[in-house]
Amino acid sequence: MKINSIQTNNVINAYGRQKQYAKGESESKQVKDKVTISEDAKYLSKITSDTDNIDLKKITEIKKKLESGTYSINSREIAKKMVESLKGEEK
Repeated sequence: MKINSIQTNNVINAYGRQKQYAKGESESKQVKDKVTISEDAKYLSKITSDTDNIDLKKITEIKKKLESGTYSINSREIAKKMVESLKGEEK
């Protein structure tokens, strides 16, 4: 069997890459996760947890109408409100 320097170098390089890979794995296990919450997320959390603006009476009414099949939607009014909202004309 003939061993030349090219084959030897390939083995040494492969061994070195394997050691670096194993070293990288052990280092990554020591890193702890970190979570940061943006200001936007904090704001969204606050407004979704705020129950002062919820009209429970209206919700109950809509639920009853949905269950009985008498709930109807005015699509023109919804479209109008959507356009107003997009234009920033909310009242």
